[in-house]
Amino acid sequence: MPARNSRRGADDIGGTGAPPALESPSFGSFLQQLRARSTRGRRRGGGMSRAELATLAGRGVSYITKLEQGEAQAPSAAVVESVADALQVTGAERAHLHDLSTYRPAPAGTAHRSPVSVTDANRIYVDNLAPALGGFVDVAWNVLYANGAYTRVYRHIDDPGVGNVLVWLFFVPDSRHIMVEWEQEALLTVSWLRALMVRNERTGPDYTTLMHRLARSDEFLTMWRRGQVALARHKDEMLVRDLDRGTVLHLHAQVLTWPEPGSSLQLYLGVDVTGNALPSR
Repeated sequence: MPARNSRRGADDIGGTGAPPALESPSFGSFLQQLRARSTRGRRRGGGMSRAELATLAGRGVSYITKLEQGEAQAPSAAVVESVADALQVTGAERAHLHDLSTYRPAPAGTAHRSPVSVTDANRIYVDNLAPALGGFVDVAWNVLYANGAYTRVYRHIDDPGVGNVLVWLFFVPDSRHIMVEWEQEALLTVSWLRALMVRNERTGPDYTTLMHRLARSDEFLTMWRRGQVALARHKDEMLVRDLDRGTVLHLHAQVLTWPEPGSSLQLYLGVDVTGNALPSR
């Protein structure tokens, strides 16, 4: 079992040196990715050609080309719907296409335009959720406040220099012991980040520092470049290993938008639904 007291400072997370450049999300690049992995096309190697997409969407091939190359004006909602229908995308992918159609990345270093704060009442609420794992995160997956059950099970997530779910997943070794399905959960969180950073561009935080840190992880880069998006969990149950007690928790995990007007807080809630945790393997 990994040592509990191995604390990590900010300089230890993500290494040093300049990270690889990450391409900003764009309508054109996402459209290319959707077309490349479409199962409706007749290409021998898979995917859909631009000509096929143009025909199914009722658009010209030259227009599809300009969309993908970022040379066309922002597509209308009707255009987005036509290409989404042609590609038979998921609900999250359709929503992401609409978000990208109006997305304009904020300049690097732009301050948070809607400050996220956790009140004393918020803290009391989360503390009273125990023994359930509860915590507030923002739309960049920064952990703003969490109860003792959360920080005990997700050990080191509140260490100096961590404090973010993705940083914890990719740079804290214990995360791979704690998350029984680490790869699936990491990919989900990356896919959710991609969707959230576009959707909340006008009200969310500056993602620049976080993305620079994450870009030092080859595994993060691989998952990011898949271009997948999510706006909800793929399944309710999350398998989490309690390293202190040697058991596996079957958590009913939810990420809920906090209902206070103007707030971009998200509430993470994990409740063990089995009542009898299984022995750790």
